[in-house]
Amino acid sequence: MDHGAIHSVFASLTEKQEEALRLACQHLTSKQIAQELGVAPVTIDKRIDAVRAKLGHMSRVEVLRHYRAWAEAYDRTIDDPTILAPPPSSAASTTAQPQERPFVFEDSLAFDARAPWDRSSDWLQPRIRPSDLGISGKLLLIALGAVAIMAVAVLSMAFANALATML
Repeated sequence: MDHGAIHSVFASLTEKQEEALRLACQHLTSKQIAQELGVAPVTIDKRIDAVRAKLGHMSRVEVLRHYRAWAEAYDRTIDDPTILAPPPSSAASTTAQPQERPFVFEDSLAFDARAPWDRSSDWLQPRIRPSDLGISGKLLLIALGAVAIMAVAVLSMAFANALATML
């Protein structure tokens, strides 16, 4: 796509699409943009993906680079677009990763896909999980649960019967 066609796409964007691109140029993630605008992150992704579709499904970074160039050409202000610098040349030297600590991710907990209630199980004693119980332990837990439910039912019926006799 030539620059004229790309710039015409940017000129025809909706206000919300333009706002999402402007905030993305400020190094914000979809989640951060969504929090700032009070919408869901998937909404931000859809707005940016709609622009990407109009531009022939180019990458998000390329869309942001072109948007930055378009915004600068038309004196539109975007904040600190240093992440959108031109891509490095293909002749860049590649360095091997040190072997003593391969693939260490300091922020790996940020990518934990488990639900919050699954991550913290305060009701369980440390080091004891339901999966650690054998078949007899699981059956015992089920039986105790059934007895507790029956006790609540019997007490409820007794309470209802006592109320009925009083009236």
